[in-house]
Amino acid sequence: MLPVAVSRPSRAAGLLVVALALATGQPAAARAQRADARPQAHFAGARAGGHASTAAASTLAGTPYMGWDTYFAFGGRYSESTVLRQASELISLGLQRRGYRYVWLDVGWWHGTRNSNGEITVNPKQWPHGLAWLTRTLHAAGLRVGLYTDAGPNGCGGGGQGSYGHYQQDVNTFAAWGFDAVKVDFCGGEEYHLNPATAYSEFHAATEANSSHRPMLLSICDYLQPEQYGEGRPALDESAFTSYGFGPSVGNSWRTNTDVGFPGNVPFTDVLRNMDADAAAPQAAGPGHWNDPDYLAPDQGMSAAQFRSQLSMWAMLAAPLMISDDLTKISAASLAAVQNSEVIAIDQDPGGVQGTLLSSTANAQVWVKPLIDGSRAVALLNRGASATRITSSASAVGLPLASSYSLRNVWTHTTRSTGGSISVEVPGDGAVLLRVSAR
Repeated sequence: MLPVAVSRPSRAAGLLVVALALATGQPAAARAQRADARPQAHFAGARAGGHASTAAASTLAGTPYMGWDTYFAFGGRYSESTVLRQASELISLGLQRRGYRYVWLDVGWWHGTRNSNGEITVNPKQWPHGLAWLTRTLHAAGLRVGLYTDAGPNGCGGGGQGSYGHYQQDVNTFAAWGFDAVKVDFCGGEEYHLNPATAYSEFHAATEANSSHRPMLLSICDYLQPEQYGEGRPALDESAFTSYGFGPSVGNSWRTNTDVGFPGNVPFTDVLRNMDADAAAPQAAGPGHWNDPDYLAPDQGMSAAQFRSQLSMWAMLAAPLMISDDLTKISAASLAAVQNSEVIAIDQDPGGVQGTLLSSTANAQVWVKPLIDGSRAVALLNRGASATRITSSASAVGLPLASSYSLRNVWTHTTRSTGGSISVEVPGDGAVLLRVSAR
């Protein structure tokens, strides 16, 4: 199997090199030389987690979906060539093979224009070959493609950038173009005082009835905090804090808090805030439907240790893993983090159980996630700035009595034995992520 695993990314990357040359007018040979310069070590080893391509048509988000999104990387300013370049990096860096398969066009792909029939029109300078061509190209490289709209008539990017009054028409367009996923925001929804449960249920019905009969993943993005815009705007039951109540029946994921930050400015304190909100309803998560604390944000203001903590906790929460960073500039530390197959395997555990907080003392927390093989993922999280020792035990995390236990540190890739004690010195803003099992 190894030669196949190695050769597929090479062919896919080569395909995108040609497509990128078409989009930019640069000779394909020059881009091919750059792509071939990447070491084949990027493609070595088995892929952990993610969706097998053969299951794509029958299962939507059976495990938390993974991929790359434009938002933190480029805000609302990007183009066809930008997307192709990032998709090429996703493959050549070995991320697609590890499960990161969605390429998602967030706010900025469309600027609210429609023709006389109400059909969406796009800027030909931004998308010179059209969006159907883009999806065909990315599908041929083994990727899936998502895009953005709003439940209201306007979107977070500006006037007209929403689908209200056009739900079925727009979904039919998205499906005909070949999109596999839709993120539906709520800036315009709140502006027009729409009820989130009603609006998202109607959008879900539109996706189910799309004229192309195309399976389409639905990402619910009611990001609103209670009374964010003043008294009663929105009420608690129309905020992100209660989306878990209707989300599992209409969407494949739903946001559990406001944005984790802005392009270039994602504070670790906001990561912790979103983590806490996401942890409020673990029972709502499971295969096909997931709590969503927002995107992974490498190189957006956090230290390398803080980003590893974000990734560790997103894995514990069984959260979608959507990288939002310019992959042509991603730091070595960030790349090593998102490539970590042992961390990904915890997020992608087929049991689909969201981890929960076991204990909290001052800044020291112990989180536990049961895994399908009977072991436990255990995160020792230090929310403070100074190092602290965090302690628990095999029995406390739910393992049966045994003479000894294996503690596998999935960040250092080291294993040690213990009679039952779990105790580690954790640096400030750090997380030690363990896989604990009875021997």
